Amino acid sequence: MNSQEQLTKSFAAADDLVKKFWDMWMVGLGSVTWTNDQMEAMAKKYLAQRQQAREESGRVIEELIKQVQNNQAHSQKLVQDTVSSLFSTVDTPFSAFFEDFTKKMQELVK
Repeated sequence: MNSQEQLTKSFAAADDLVKKFWDMWMVGLGSVTWTNDQMEAMAKKYLAQRQQAREESGRVIEELIKQVQNNQAHSQKLVQDTVSSLFSTVDTPFSAFFEDFTKKMQELVK
């Protein structure tokens, strides 16, 4: 084999080596791009889930507050009804005195 053929083969091998080198770089860059896309998609999904959880927790808290308010109003009404019932059925000397006092005060005002 003469030197011209060897030189041609060497340049062909070098050209093939450079092509494979660039192919390897393209695969590497494609991998980096794919990884970046995956990370970005995961970050968007995470943020969407966090926002959904925040909205849901807000709704749960609102419902809980409404339920507490309703329970408090119901408890207050029960206490008022119980106390009213107790005082309406129990005729104490103080209540009679208070009623007489109120009547006398109203008569004096007239």
